[in-house]
Amino acid sequence: MKKQWFMLDVFGEKRPLTAAEVDNLFTNLQRNALGVAALTGFSQVTQHKDVKQFFLKGLEIGNKHIKLFRSKLEESKLPAPMGWDSEITNSTAYTFSDKLMMFFTSGLIGLSIGYYGTAVSQSPRGDITAMYNRLSLEVQLYSEDGANIMIKNGWLEQPPMASDRDELIRNK
Repeated sequence: MKKQWFMLDVFGEKRPLTAAEVDNLFTNLQRNALGVAALTGFSQVTQHKDVKQFFLKGLEIGNKHIKLFRSKLEESKLPAPMGWDSEITNSTAYTFSDKLMMFFTSGLIGLSIGYYGTAVSQSPRGDITAMYNRLSLEVQLYSEDGANIMIKNGWLEQPPMASDRDELIRNK
C-alpha cells in the first residue's frame, strides 16, 4: 500500500471506496431518507409556523445529504438505496404535538451527528472526511435552530448539571 495514495487524495486521483466507507455512505443515505420521510409527514400536520419552517429546512438539508451520498456511491458504480416517499400518507390531521415532533427530530439530529462522526473516523479518504465534516457542521447549526424553537416555546428544560465548585466557593 502506498500511504499517500491511500489517504491523501483530496485533490488527486481517488482510490476505490473501502467497505467501511461504502457501508457508511449507504446507511447514512438510508437514515437521511427516513428522516426526510418523517419531516415530510411532520410538515403536513404541524400547527406552528416556525416549526413548519424548521421541518422544511430539514427537508432541504436531508435531500442535499442524500444527493451527496448517492453521488459518492454512483461514482463508484455502486447501488444506492431507495427512499421512503411511498410510505408517506396524505394526512394533514393533527396527529402528534409539535413538541413531540420537535423532540423526535432533535433525537434524529443528534444521531446524525454521531453517525457522521463515526464515518469520519472510519474513512481514510480525504474527500469523504471533508464532506462529512462539512455536513456535520451544517446539521449542528440546524440543531441550534431547533433548540431555539424549543426554548422559545418552553419545550426544553435545562438538564441536570454537575455542581459548579468555583461558584459554590465564591458564594460561601
